[in-house]
Amino acid sequence: GLLEILLARGGEDGLAEIADDLNFEIDDLLPLVDATVLLGLATVADARIAITEEGREFTAADILTSKEHFARLAATRAPLVRAIVQGLVATEDGTLREGLFLDLLRRGFSAEQARNQLETAIGWGRYGELFDYNRDDGRLLLEPGARTLLQSSAEPSGSGPEFPGGSGSGGGR
Repeated sequence: GLLEILLARGGEDGLAEIADDLNFEIDDLLPLVDATVLLGLATVADARIAITEEGREFTAADILTSKEHFARLAATRAPLVRAIVQGLVATEDGTLREGLFLDLLRRGFSAEQARNQLETAIGWGRYGELFDYNRDDGRLLLEPGARTLLQSSAEPSGSGPEFPGGSGSGGGR
Protein backbone atom coordinates (compact mmCIF):
# COMPACT_ATOMS: atom_id res chain seq x y z
CA GLY A 1 0.00 0.00 0.00
CA LEU A 2 1.97 2.96 1.30
CA LEU A 3 5.26 1.87 -0.26
CA GLU A 4 3.62 1.40 -3.65
CA ILE A 5 2.08 4.88 -3.36
CA LEU A 6 5.51 6.32 -2.60
CA LEU A 7 7.03 4.56 -5.60
CA ALA A 8 4.30 5.95 -7.84
CA ARG A 9 5.13 9.44 -6.52
CA GLY A 10 8.83 9.19 -7.31
CA GLY A 11 9.86 7.67 -3.98
CA GLU A 12 8.78 10.41 -1.60
CA ASP A 13 5.98 12.83 -0.77
CA GLY A 14 4.53 14.90 2.03
CA LEU A 15 2.49 13.08 4.66
CA ALA A 16 -0.30 15.67 4.44
CA GLU A 17 -0.50 15.29 0.65
CA ILE A 18 -0.74 11.50 0.87
CA ALA A 19 -3.39 11.71 3.59
CA ASP A 20 -5.42 14.24 1.58
CA ASP A 21 -5.24 12.17 -1.61
CA LEU A 22 -6.44 9.07 0.27
CA ASN A 23 -9.15 11.02 2.13
CA PHE A 24 -7.52 10.07 5.45
CA GLU A 25 -6.81 12.15 8.47
CA ILE A 26 -3.05 12.36 8.91
CA ASP A 27 -3.45 10.69 12.33
CA ASP A 28 -4.95 7.65 10.59
CA LEU A 29 -1.85 7.37 8.42
CA LEU A 30 0.69 7.66 11.24
CA PRO A 31 0.58 4.04 12.53
CA LEU A 32 1.38 2.82 9.02
CA VAL A 33 4.13 5.40 8.67
CA ASP A 34 5.55 4.40 12.06
CA ALA A 35 5.57 0.75 11.02
CA THR A 36 7.40 1.39 7.74
CA VAL A 37 9.99 3.51 9.53
CA LEU A 38 10.45 0.94 12.33
CA LEU A 39 11.09 -1.76 9.74
CA GLY A 40 13.52 0.43 7.80
CA LEU A 41 11.33 0.54 4.70
CA ALA A 42 10.92 4.32 4.76
CA THR A 43 12.29 7.42 6.46
CA VAL A 44 10.51 10.57 7.61
CA ALA A 45 11.98 14.06 7.76
CA ASP A 46 10.25 17.44 7.78
CA ALA A 47 6.77 15.87 7.38
CA ARG A 48 7.90 14.04 4.23
CA ILE A 49 8.18 10.28 3.85
CA ALA A 50 10.69 8.64 1.54
CA ILE A 51 11.05 4.99 0.61
CA THR A 52 14.44 3.44 1.42
CA GLU A 53 16.41 1.08 -0.79
CA GLU A 54 15.24 -1.73 1.49
CA GLY A 55 11.67 -0.56 0.93
CA ARG A 56 12.19 -0.65 -2.83
CA GLU A 57 13.55 -4.22 -2.63
CA PHE A 58 10.64 -5.28 -0.42
CA THR A 59 8.10 -3.78 -2.83
CA ALA A 60 9.74 -5.34 -5.90
CA ALA A 61 9.95 -8.85 -4.40
CA ASP A 62 7.52 -11.67 -5.10
CA ILE A 63 5.08 -12.53 -2.30
CA LEU A 64 7.14 -15.36 -0.78
CA THR A 65 10.35 -13.33 -0.77
CA SER A 66 8.59 -10.28 0.64
CA LYS A 67 7.07 -12.38 3.46
CA GLU A 68 10.51 -13.78 4.33
CA HIS A 69 11.98 -10.28 4.20
CA PHE A 70 9.16 -9.00 6.42
CA ALA A 71 9.76 -11.83 8.91
CA ARG A 72 13.45 -10.95 9.20
CA LEU A 73 12.71 -7.25 9.60
CA ALA A 74 9.98 -7.79 12.18
CA ALA A 75 12.07 -10.26 14.20
CA THR A 76 15.08 -7.98 14.29
CA ARG A 77 13.62 -4.46 14.34
CA ALA A 78 10.25 -4.65 16.11
CA PRO A 79 11.07 -5.03 19.82
CA LEU A 80 7.88 -6.82 20.84
CA VAL A 81 7.98 -9.26 17.92
CA ARG A 82 11.65 -9.90 18.71
CA ALA A 83 10.83 -10.51 22.39
CA ILE A 84 8.05 -12.95 21.52
CA VAL A 85 10.26 -14.90 19.10
CA GLN A 86 13.18 -14.97 21.54
CA GLY A 87 10.85 -16.14 24.30
CA LEU A 88 9.37 -18.89 22.14
CA VAL A 89 12.81 -20.07 21.01
CA ALA A 90 13.90 -20.25 24.66
CA THR A 91 11.06 -22.57 25.70
CA GLU A 92 11.26 -26.32 25.47
CA ASP A 93 8.01 -26.70 23.54
CA GLY A 94 8.07 -23.41 21.59
CA THR A 95 4.94 -22.05 23.29
CA LEU A 96 4.14 -19.21 25.67
CA ARG A 97 0.95 -17.69 27.02
CA GLU A 98 -0.02 -14.24 25.78
CA GLY A 99 -0.49 -13.16 29.40
CA LEU A 100 3.27 -12.96 29.89
CA PHE A 101 3.56 -10.23 27.26
CA LEU A 102 0.36 -8.47 28.30
CA ASP A 103 1.65 -8.25 31.89
CA LEU A 104 4.94 -6.75 30.68
CA LEU A 105 3.20 -4.30 28.36
CA ARG A 106 0.76 -3.15 31.07
CA ARG A 107 3.73 -1.77 33.00
CA GLY A 108 3.96 1.04 30.45
CA PHE A 109 0.62 1.02 28.65
CA SER A 110 -3.06 0.91 29.54
CA ALA A 111 -4.75 -2.49 29.26
CA GLU A 112 -6.26 -1.46 25.92
CA GLN A 113 -2.96 -0.16 24.56
CA ALA A 114 -1.19 -3.32 25.73
CA ARG A 115 -3.77 -5.47 23.94
CA ASN A 116 -3.43 -3.37 20.77
CA GLN A 117 0.37 -3.65 20.87
CA LEU A 118 0.18 -7.42 21.31
CA GLU A 119 -2.45 -7.81 18.57
CA THR A 120 -0.22 -5.90 16.16
CA ALA A 121 2.82 -8.01 17.08
CA ILE A 122 0.76 -11.20 16.68
CA GLY A 123 -0.42 -10.04 13.27
CA TRP A 124 3.15 -9.33 12.20
CA GLY A 125 4.44 -12.63 13.58
CA ARG A 126 1.69 -14.60 11.88
CA TYR A 127 2.13 -12.80 8.56
CA GLY A 128 5.87 -13.47 8.66
CA GLU A 129 5.20 -17.07 9.71
CA LEU A 130 7.38 -16.60 12.79
CA PHE A 131 4.73 -17.79 15.22
CA ASP A 132 1.06 -18.65 15.39
CA TYR A 133 -1.56 -17.72 17.95
CA ASN A 134 -4.39 -19.78 19.39
CA ARG A 135 -7.04 -17.31 20.52
CA ASP A 136 -8.97 -20.04 22.37
CA ASP A 137 -6.22 -20.72 24.91
CA GLY A 138 -4.15 -17.55 24.47
CA ARG A 139 -1.00 -19.42 23.43
CA LEU A 140 1.70 -18.29 21.05
CA LEU A 141 3.45 -21.09 19.14
CA LEU A 142 6.78 -20.88 17.32
CA GLU A 143 6.46 -21.78 13.64
CA PRO A 144 8.77 -24.63 12.54
CA GLY A 145 10.75 -22.57 10.02
CA ALA A 146 11.28 -19.57 12.31
CA ARG A 147 14.49 -20.84 13.94
CA THR A 148 16.16 -21.40 10.57
CA LEU A 149 15.03 -18.03 9.24
CA LEU A 150 16.31 -16.24 12.31
CA GLN A 151 19.66 -18.02 12.32
CA SER A 152 20.21 -17.11 8.68
CA SER A 153 19.46 -13.45 9.32
CA ALA A 154 21.10 -12.83 12.68
CA GLU A 155 21.43 -9.08 13.15
CA PRO A 156 22.76 -7.41 16.28
CA SER A 157 19.71 -6.43 18.29
CA GLY A 158 21.26 -4.20 20.91
CA SER A 159 20.49 -4.76 24.53
CA GLY A 160 17.18 -6.55 24.06
CA PRO A 161 13.53 -5.58 23.86
CA GLU A 162 12.67 -1.94 24.54
CA PHE A 163 9.22 -2.23 26.04
CA PRO A 164 7.14 -1.14 27.86
CA GLY A 165 7.19 2.55 27.22
CA GLY A 166 9.18 2.15 24.02
CA SER A 167 8.09 1.16 20.58
CA GLY A 168 6.34 -2.19 20.93
CA SER A 169 5.62 -3.26 17.41
CA GLY A 170 5.19 -0.10 15.46
CA GLY A 171 1.46 -0.39 15.09
CA GLY A 172 0.05 0.97 18.31
CA ARG A 173 -0.62 4.66 18.79
